[in-house]
Amino acid sequence: MNRHYPPRPGNSGPPNQYRQQGNTPPVYPPQYQHFPGSQMPPRVPPKKRRRRLKITLALLVVAIVALGGVITVRAWMSPSASGKTPADADLGSGSVTDPIRYTVNIPAGESKHYPTDLPGIPAGAELTDQQLGGIDPRTLLWVTLHRQAQRPVTDLVNRWYPSIDEYEKSYPGAHSAIRSAIDWRTREFTRDDVSIDADNKIETYLIFRCVGSASGPAREGTYHQARSGDRAATWKVVENPPASNCPDRMKPGKVVANNHVTDGLAPYGLSPQETDKFISYLDHVPDLLQVDRPETITGTDGKRYVQLDVTLVPQPDGMNDRKGAAFLNAAFAQTGKSPFDQPYSINIGAYQGFKKRYFLDPSTLLPSYSVTLSTPRLDLGGAPVTTGPQPEIAYNLDQYAWPDTIDSDAKRTEGGPPVVPHKAWPFEKIRLHG
Repeated sequence: MNRHYPPRPGNSGPPNQYRQQGNTPPVYPPQYQHFPGSQMPPRVPPKKRRRRLKITLALLVVAIVALGGVITVRAWMSPSASGKTPADADLGSGSVTDPIRYTVNIPAGESKHYPTDLPGIPAGAELTDQQLGGIDPRTLLWVTLHRQAQRPVTDLVNRWYPSIDEYEKSYPGAHSAIRSAIDWRTREFTRDDVSIDADNKIETYLIFRCVGSASGPAREGTYHQARSGDRAATWKVVENPPASNCPDRMKPGKVVANNHVTDGLAPYGLSPQETDKFISYLDHVPDLLQVDRPETITGTDGKRYVQLDVTLVPQPDGMNDRKGAAFLNAAFAQTGKSPFDQPYSINIGAYQGFKKRYFLDPSTLLPSYSVTLSTPRLDLGGAPVTTGPQPEIAYNLDQYAWPDTIDSDAKRTEGGPPVVPHKAWPFEKIRLHG
């Protein structure tokens, strides 16, 4: 157990900001062009002004031709006048929405509207097997992403396995598990670092808890459970702990401290319009997101779920390489918000893709559980890269809850052991590899 939140495979952080241009001088009435400290020139009659303008433009054209036409007066031209769309013009601009900042040279397409409800299905009605057969898989994905993005509070319990071998040996136990609850309206949060034993139960002997908000101080509590009479159960609390990532949780640009605030795909804390921009970017990159036809599955808890498989396949990035997760960052940035500041954590490397299996509630179409396997880097031909350093091929299991507020017990750093809302996994061991 490491209280300092060890870095996990994921974003390396944003590149350096481009420098902003200096302030432009004040604009004075054009008929006078009077500057401070100078004498106001006499007003020029309109006809003479037009004649002078034509002569000036003619001389400028001659000068440009004489120089081989290499001068471009961009300030005079709108993107459409220069033959570029606004999205093309954004490439290399250094703006928050510039995809090159996220290492992909693919401009955004037109922002489209995506549904928050399935066509012909009443809101809140349980999706039947018959209805499921007529649903477009991508439409179902867009609906669930929209609904996740607009939930006020997210509460995830994540089990992380750094390799396929570790998953095979340890499941259902997990040496590393995180409970992360966030109120996206107030930026208030709580995070528990725990482990899960071989009996699929939270190990309460030692639990690290971090409580705070993006705009305020953080409080770190460490719970020690009594065992074999060696000591009494107790909390140790530190306000703004200096040697921990806890104070940086939900702060802008703190990539390591903000790992696993999302499930690696769904964005949280967005408006419907912002979510449309996010989806639009992903949707216009061919073959990036591949979605299988959904099907019904019944868990060992007796509940019915909609299984939806989504694959993020690395695609050419416009920079002579292939990228996967980098496209997710570029898509999120189309909202005008930096993914590193929101935060939006993808939890794998920029070159990697993933296989994800959602288990959706058939009434809310929000996920109850998901399993994700990260995939290797691909070369330009689409084959796995086998030379050089290899990224971790990790498994992540997420359990979701969608409350309206963060449970008050989740903020507690005194009394008995923390109550972590962990449930037994209601499916047989799921293998997305091999």
